[in-house]
Amino acid sequence: MGEKIRHKRTEEFKAYLLRMMPNSRMNEDTAITPENIYQEAHIANRELLLEIISKTHLAGSTILGEANVLKIEELASQGKSVLILSDHVSNLDVPNIYAQFYNHRNPKFKEIFERFVFIAGTKLNENPVVKVFTEMFTRVVVYAIRSLTELKNCEEAKDELELANKINLRSTRKIGELRNKGSIFILFPAGTRYRPWMPETKKGITAVYGYLRSFDYYCCLSLNGNTMPPAEHEDMTKEDVCDDVVVLNFGEIHETKTYIQSFAIDLTNLTLSESEAQKQVVADDIMAKIDQLHEEAEIYRQKYI
Repeated sequence: MGEKIRHKRTEEFKAYLLRMMPNSRMNEDTAITPENIYQEAHIANRELLLEIISKTHLAGSTILGEANVLKIEELASQGKSVLILSDHVSNLDVPNIYAQFYNHRNPKFKEIFERFVFIAGTKLNENPVVKVFTEMFTRVVVYAIRSLTELKNCEEAKDELELANKINLRSTRKIGELRNKGSIFILFPAGTRYRPWMPETKKGITAVYGYLRSFDYYCCLSLNGNTMPPAEHEDMTKEDVCDDVVVLNFGEIHETKTYIQSFAIDLTNLTLSESEAQKQVVADDIMAKIDQLHEEAEIYRQKYI
């Protein structure tokens, strides 16, 4: 992913950021509560974002599996609930998806993008600079499962844990409210960006099982190419922006009920750890499907590297 970086645009990207700030709501809703978990796109800076992101997409950048995208939209229009389970490689994943849909030769792809609701972690609201970008896309904000697990193991974090559970309960209800009304939800099943030096960041979270049970259909999405490779310092505001060939690969659409039944999972009378182990089997399978899509897309992408 992004093995051969063509050109760094970090300083140019920062210049665009400065132009965006005056029209941003970067200092609003930075603290997530059960009352503000649903945040509609604030699009004042969308044109500037499209301009700079498009510059980073080299020749060959494209969307594969276009027929699957159109099928997703058709299902959503029929009132079916659809979940896209996406690769997560960069803090610019969502802007990259946005740019590819808005630059697509078929104008319908712009309409489809506007149906997307991203399931996003609270951390993307906490830093005002990061929020300049996250606010441009409609989101249901959740307290990340990985962070929730840490709270459960901390005796001093009881109040934070209570708030986190309330946030996630309200988020679940909001997803339930919107899922059959034409929205298409996108979830990152790893729950975080993949960092090569941390293999565990590529492991799917068990919450994927619950999400799948809540939707009628699902498909997987791989993201090849990386215009903001993660850095080990973990400061999202100090990562380099660079050019790359960005390829989105949408997999086939599956009925979730049939998919879940294929595992013959029965959680009755299981201990918590046994139940989590069963759910992990599903999460691992989803990640394997994303990996397969990634491998297929990389064959195409390498022609342009």
